Amino acid sequence: MHNPFDFGVPEAHPQEPTLDLAQANQVLQASLSKLADEPNLEKFLGHLLTVCSDRFMATEAGIWRYENGLFRLFVSYEDGQIKHEESIGHPGASLATARKIQNQHVLARLRKREIISDYAEQFATEPVYEHFRDYFRRRGIQAALKIPLFLGDDLRGILVMRFRHRRVFKPEEAELAFALANQAVLALELTRLAEVAQTAAIMEERNRLARDIHDTLAQTFTSILMRLQAAALTLDEGGGAGARANIDRACDLAREGLANARHSVQALRPPALMGRSLSMALADALQQMTEGTPLTSEFRLEGQPVALADDIELELFRIAQEAITNSCKHAQARTLAVQLTYQSDRLRLMVGDDGVGFILTKSTALRGFGLISMQQRAERIGGNLTICSDHNQGTQICVVLSISRSQTHGDAV
Repeated sequence: MHNPFDFGVPEAHPQEPTLDLAQANQVLQASLSKLADEPNLEKFLGHLLTVCSDRFMATEAGIWRYENGLFRLFVSYEDGQIKHEESIGHPGASLATARKIQNQHVLARLRKREIISDYAEQFATEPVYEHFRDYFRRRGIQAALKIPLFLGDDLRGILVMRFRHRRVFKPEEAELAFALANQAVLALELTRLAEVAQTAAIMEERNRLARDIHDTLAQTFTSILMRLQAAALTLDEGGGAGARANIDRACDLAREGLANARHSVQALRPPALMGRSLSMALADALQQMTEGTPLTSEFRLEGQPVALADDIELELFRIAQEAITNSCKHAQARTLAVQLTYQSDRLRLMVGDDGVGFILTKSTALRGFGLISMQQRAERIGGNLTICSDHNQGTQICVVLSISRSQTHGDAV
């Protein structure tokens, strides 16, 4: 019977590992324990790819998600590091490239639950590799193995391992690869369910806001309009007293609508800001988001705090939250610091780490890190956001905001 793991006659390469049942069980048990203990599913998938690369002596490994007819690289193990999104070197992480991949032939084989083994000859001729050939050539990739990831009857992705040599997989290694792939499917499904739950929560909040606006502000403005129209008619007829009564009532309704608007804005504040200062919320958020990680975190407050308008504090909090998340997720940093500085006429919020950094380009901003979102938030409150980063030089995100009387809490809408 043909062995689907057979890449052909092995060439000179490092000694292939042996694997007995006890070792396989140990690997699976360790991976399952990691899945149970690791709250970040992307980190678990990175751990799983590390295990695959070490156990099967692969140069690289990756988890590809299959959604909406596209295969896209989700998590990758390259150069001894776990990489996500923008840091992935393989071109398959790009959505633009994913849309160009001619995957019909491969998809048909995967749907039959076939394990696909390809090597240099296929790389040079198969359409599916058209956009990867230069990458494979630069990195000396000579063989690749694709294991389909199924949840029931649904294809959810593929586990791919790439090698700089040909090799033959033993049957027990095939079983282990399938078992690890099944764990990857579970993690992918949990990731998808978390994304669905987040989307549902956002939609529910939007619907709630729409109901609140309809039940309060929309009805109030309708009443104001009716009162002003009545006042206009009364003035046309020479009835000054009646017009004054309608105008006074319209003013009362406007004040009521303004109060409702304030309540709506207050309701949008995240729980971390409810009844608390911005500095307290930032310190707690930093501690909660880095607790249990290797990161050493520090929060510093300088100057005399000023109570700002709710919308300004909310945007600053969200910017810091996004920056902290990016550092935890992408930076591979040892230390992370958040500093909030109040001066007489300005405020400065800084989030900095000593991680791997990145080169800021237009492409980088468009593809992720939440950079556009942070920039837009800063602009909405009249702040200036700057980002300083470079490879292996860490990243520093800073927002500077001029403080005026109109921005203080007492005068905020």
